[in-house]
Formats: sequence, C-alpha cells, structure tokens
Amino acid sequence: MYVDLAQLEQDELCVEHEYAVGELDLEDAEIVLCAPPRVRFRLQRLGMEIRIEGRIETEIEVRCDRCLSAFRLPVRPDFDVFYAPIEVLKPEEEVELTERDLRFGFYQGERIDIDALVREQIRLALPFRLLCREDCRGLCPHCGADLNHEACRCASQEWDARWAALWDLKRRMEGV
Repeated sequence: MYVDLAQLEQDELCVEHEYAVGELDLEDAEIVLCAPPRVRFRLQRLGMEIRIEGRIETEIEVRCDRCLSAFRLPVRPDFDVFYAPIEVLKPEEEVELTERDLRFGFYQGERIDIDALVREQIRLALPFRLLCREDCRGLCPHCGADLNHEACRCASQEWDARWAALWDLKRRMEGV
C-alpha cells in the first residue's frame, strides 16, 4: 500500500486500512501472520517532512527461543516516524545521531510505502527473547527432550574431575 502525498492538500490525512489475507508479506520465514494487520495512522506535512503516527494491530506466529514450539503473539505497536524526500540526504563525514534520527526514513517521488513501514514496525515490536511462556524450560542440550512436556531421557551426567575443586569450594560456601 502506498500513500500518495498529493492527497495531503490540507496538511493532514487520516487513514485506516485492514490488509487482506496474503496482501502483506513480512519477508521473514520465521514470522507468520495469523491475522491480517490493521493499521490506523495520521500523516502530517511539516514543511518538506512527513510525520506518520499511528498503531498496528495483528497476531503473529513465531517459535520459542528455548523449546522451539510455535506460539501466537499479539503485536500492537504504536509508531511515530518522520520521512523526508531522499533528495535532501547529503553525505557528510561525521554526523551525531539524535533520538529523532532513529525514527527517520526517506521517500522518493510523491509516494510513501506503508507496507515497508508496517513490516518494520512489526519486527521492531518483537521482544528480544521470544518465549512461549516465562517459565519455559526449553530443550535438553543432550537428548533434545522438550522439558516442558517430558522428563529428560539422558543418563545421569558424569561429572568432570577437573571441576572437583570448584565443586568443593561451592559446597563449603553453601555450608557457611
């Protein structure tokens, strides 16, 4: 979906759009859309810049980082980004980035690609660690058993004699 900036005659435009199934490709095999994203946003012309602020609502399916099980995750990010024509971009030697610069993009011509913005905001809304639940126990590193659903099938681990001094120190510290 593109927004034609010629529609910004009054310096502001409000848009609501619900994507059809299959209309938006997240371009990431690890993230599957479970519900068509709904996006509501307001565009404002601020001189040569365009400010877009709004909200996205969707649900995605991802894999848990610990147990690799697929689970659904609601995603509802708010966003506030600025765009400028790419023509104003001038290569400079050293530039100190401000917080606003991290929410800045560029457009060519008289259109802004909202699909790219939606994809970016969905990815940015993901938590650093994707967990199916907070107390996920993950997989056994030896036999691969999902410790959330079954006991480990590994034989008891033999401990390495090289660690004996540390085990003794740990026992003494716990005994104090």
